[in-house]
Amino acid sequence: MTAGEGPMVVEASRLAAELRRRRVGRPALLTALDGVTRSTWLPAEPRAVPTPLLVLAAVSLARTP
Repeated sequence: MTAGEGPMVVEASRLAAELRRRRVGRPALLTALDGVTRSTWLPAEPRAVPTPLLVLAAVSLARTP
């Protein structure tokens, strides 16, 4: 298995940082993630995951459980 492959658990803050790095224009979503202490699974390292999937994961984390 090479770097970036395989599922990984990502905290909300790391997900928010990756979305900021990609300059995803969803300020309310990024702000909401800053207050979240949960994590989620991604299919690979965040930099290797397509932006739409990262946004979907972020929306899922930002929702109130």
